[in-house]
Amino acid sequence: MTKINELSDFWWSDSDEIEKYKYVYFCYQEPYSDEYHSDKTPNRVSRYFGLDSELRLTKEKKYYPIDYISFWKQYNNSINVSRSFGLYNKSQSNDILYGPFLLDIDREDSDIRGYIQDIKQALEDVRILIKQYLNTFTENEYRIFFTGHKGFHIEVRPDALNIGKSENRYKKFTSIRKEINSVFGDHFIDRMHDEIRLHNSINRWIRHDGKIMNRMNFEISLNDIDIMNAEDICIKSEVLAREYLSDKI
Repeated sequence: MTKINELSDFWWSDSDEIEKYKYVYFCYQEPYSDEYHSDKTPNRVSRYFGLDSELRLTKEKKYYPIDYISFWKQYNNSINVSRSFGLYNKSQSNDILYGPFLLDIDREDSDIRGYIQDIKQALEDVRILIKQYLNTFTENEYRIFFTGHKGFHIEVRPDALNIGKSENRYKKFTSIRKEINSVFGDHFIDRMHDEIRLHNSINRWIRHDGKIMNRMNFEISLNDIDIMNAEDICIKSEVLAREYLSDKI
């Protein structure tokens, strides 16, 4: 039986689930600019790569066993790499397992150039959410990650939400998000994601001044959430990314 669920990206699953739902598609997102386009929309472009023998670029979503995850990260130097939010049972195309339950917490301010990250406020949002919503959960039922750019991801084990394996998790997740937003406001969870950024990968984007920024997506303990400030988190993220990239030279 595969041990792929021991990888941090699949911490929320169990061996039986991963044995059945073991196909994903992989995504690479080109670095986008914090500047707006002329129509005031963010400059973001996603592209899909197929893992065929020649590793050619394609916009078609191709599904591969999840144990390709290490190869996918290596091939892209762990830069802007994601996987599909759903895990697929290849023998039954409509049989999909979604996970983990994801709380996407971003904060940003807009100006004439585009948007500016507000990590300080996003961190405060995380603290509020932990105290007021996750206070009944055990520490092994959720994990917190700094995404490397504008905010944080809180991943929750579906079992902790009393969501069974056979239930339609997509609908359940959507319903729970609406409940949380009704209490905390729409800034907590923006939408259901089609892709999820891989853990311990680099978030690369282009700042307003044209500088290319690299920050590592990394897990933050509850203790560090309490004692670290936004600047400390960003500095640690940049150091982790710099150390990783320097090892690749």
